[in-house]
Amino acid sequence: MSEVGAVLPRSAISWLVVEGRPWPVWHAVDGSRLYVVSGPDEQHLPVLPAQIEVILRTKDTRARVGPVPASAFRLRPGVPAWEPAITALMGARQGAPGQQVLDRWKASCAVWAIDVDVDAPVPQPGANEPSGARPPEQTPATTDRWRPRHFGRLRRRH
Repeated sequence: MSEVGAVLPRSAISWLVVEGRPWPVWHAVDGSRLYVVSGPDEQHLPVLPAQIEVILRTKDTRARVGPVPASAFRLRPGVPAWEPAITALMGARQGAPGQQVLDRWKASCAVWAIDVDVDAPVPQPGANEPSGARPPEQTPATTDRWRPRHFGRLRRRH
């Protein structure tokens, strides 16, 4: 099984790369397909083009997997793929979704099916960086050694 195929069913969050910008999303998984809902009172997404990239995160190490190619298409109520998508999304959504949520999805949200190419080669981290790239220099704002002087005194009192 490919790395993408192994990570996909265990990933609860992904990033959809649209026109070079990653959009974090929660999703439901069905095989190699992701279902995503966006719109009012849901996550914000632009209209997805037919071809996008997906970045996954492993649950155990939180390592990034991807970007990998994917194809996206919008599902509408009444098409055969609508019911499996809604069932998967209702199961993956946190909280207790009810009929009101389903009615809102039908009326004013976009439900997307995203077919991930699980057999695509996965770029290694840093593969897209120009040669000679260096990490940013450490400053007090980027290291964990920086602390206000009074932080320790305040903490000991409580």
